[in-house]
Amino acid sequence: MKCAICRSGNTEKGFATVVLEKEDTVLVFKRVPSDICDTCGEQYISSDVNRSLLNHAREELNKNVTLEMLNFVPEESAKPMR
Repeated sequence: MKCAICRSGNTEKGFATVVLEKEDTVLVFKRVPSDICDTCGEQYISSDVNRSLLNHAREELNKNVTLEMLNFVPEESAKPMR
């Protein structure tokens, strides 16, 4: 896919680190599957992965954590079909 930001790079499969903040809580998700631009580094996350990421974030917020670093594990519905 052509990068929508720099318009000169192409995206490649990889992993990103995503930081989500809400009020006093900071969640850091590592190894989030992404498409990453080989020129500018812009990261694109699919809607299924994003949905799974937000569900995990809600669970962590309910635990009242202040700072949490997690390895991303996709929900069953977000796993790619084989």
